[in-house]
Amino acid sequence: MNIKETIGKKIKERRREIGLTQTELCGSIITRNMLSLIESGKAMPSVDVIIKLSDALGVPASYLLSQSNSLFFYEKDQKIGYIRELYRSGKYSYCMTVIDSLSEKDDELSYIYAEAAFMYAKSLLDSGALLSARTFLHTALDYSSKTVYNTKNIEVTAPLYLAVCDNIQSPMLEFDSSKYLHDIKNSYDIEFYKYIIPDLTFKYTYMLFQRHIDAKNYMKNHSYKEAIDLLLSIEDMRSEQYNATVLFGAYTDLEICYKQLGDFENAYRYSTKRISLLNAFKS
Repeated sequence: MNIKETIGKKIKERRREIGLTQTELCGSIITRNMLSLIESGKAMPSVDVIIKLSDALGVPASYLLSQSNSLFFYEKDQKIGYIRELYRSGKYSYCMTVIDSLSEKDDELSYIYAEAAFMYAKSLLDSGALLSARTFLHTALDYSSKTVYNTKNIEVTAPLYLAVCDNIQSPMLEFDSSKYLHDIKNSYDIEFYKYIIPDLTFKYTYMLFQRHIDAKNYMKNHSYKEAIDLLLSIEDMRSEQYNATVLFGAYTDLEICYKQLGDFENAYRYSTKRISLLNAFKS
């Protein structure tokens, strides 16, 4: 097929795809007879006409001039490198936006989209945007079902993060932990799971988890003042390392520790902070 035939075929297929007649597409660009000749591969449109027709058809002019017979694969070929770079650099929201700009999603793009949605959901959860995190977790699960690539980690761990979104005060009421631990692969996800249980003997590499668990061990031994020092250090680190789940747990435990010491003024103070944070999660 020569270049004239290729361009004509693409114009005809795209016109029919978006439901335009030849007359509607022509407008003031060219005559209907000329368009008919172009679509049948008997006439070569000028560059100016190609640009105007591509605008009317909603496709890049470069697509009409390319060797690709598929608009989607042409779009993907143009953007896949950028999509992968956005994902690698942790720009998950932008990554999904670029994928959404394509006309469809194949197996590979559905896989990247699922992974990006999952990672973005986790960052939203850390920041305290629980409702948005919940939405993107469901998006991740949805797209993980649309690809043949292995998304087992999403399928296994998304329910854990959803449990926190649905009930940050008692997430394990929403989560059947017996089914999941042996399938969790990512080290952070394992630590998050251990922290939520909570496992007081596990050695955490994530500092906030370990600091809070150390505080819980002090509480277990009735060393409330030592626990308070650790919990207050978590609060002090908010500007450097913020994790809404840990901060909420720290406020909860600070209220308990101060009550045990008979300091009801500070107990009330951290009860108020905990409730304020909980209300923020629901907004």
